[in-house]
Amino acid sequence: MIAALVTAQEAALHDLPPGSLPGAAEIAKAKLVGRAPLDPALWTRDASWRVALSRILAKIDRAMLPEAADVARQALEGAPEADLEALAGRFLDGGVRPQEAAQSVFVAAALQVAWTRMAALLDAGDLGGAEGDSGTCPACGSPPVAGLIAPGGTKFGHRHLHCSLCATAWRYVRVRCVHCGSTEKISFRNLAGTSFVRAECCETCGGYSKVFYLESVKVLEPLADDLGSLGLDVLVGEEGFARVPNPFVLGVMDTTDAD
Repeated sequence: MIAALVTAQEAALHDLPPGSLPGAAEIAKAKLVGRAPLDPALWTRDASWRVALSRILAKIDRAMLPEAADVARQALEGAPEADLEALAGRFLDGGVRPQEAAQSVFVAAALQVAWTRMAALLDAGDLGGAEGDSGTCPACGSPPVAGLIAPGGTKFGHRHLHCSLCATAWRYVRVRCVHCGSTEKISFRNLAGTSFVRAECCETCGGYSKVFYLESVKVLEPLADDLGSLGLDVLVGEEGFARVPNPFVLGVMDTTDAD
């Protein structure tokens, strides 16, 4: 299902309406308050995300969808614009309701398409935050889906975090919590036989993040390999650690109290 969804995302991205980007004054204002230029809390989304959603719903291979997912797809096809915007708002605010988790996966996929297009059009100078300073995306302020460590620089390599919304990657220092910034009481967990991925756990705030090692495997994709290593989430979740869930497992890794 996820492979079919990602394929539909790629098709939706082609020839997507140009939409709108923040102007120089808006970017300067975002920097002044220490926020990213495409932060959903500051930047009002335009209708291009709904175009992406309609394309995803139409192009996705329905044969690959479980019954519940296809029911959600059909409900979204006939949903009023106001309802779609409300769903998008709740996803971006982190308040997805359990009963709408299936629909929100499609909504999240469409928002990813729209934000990825916008982030690709930004100039590097427009990005917020200093290198290695923040665990949130410098383009849109969203949390990372995972981090990739590539050889180079030092013998320990560099870590790049990958945004869960706009696919931006940015440098972040090693062995530092992406949630609270602490460098103390950091420990790692991994499943037997999976040296390419570990969970970086912070006892200071109780948060964790996934870390993938390129030297252990030749091909990695943060969002896909995060989904492929949910067993590790179960392991650290049983120890009481938590994180913002991958957008494609809403309702499975739901950590909100929204109802």
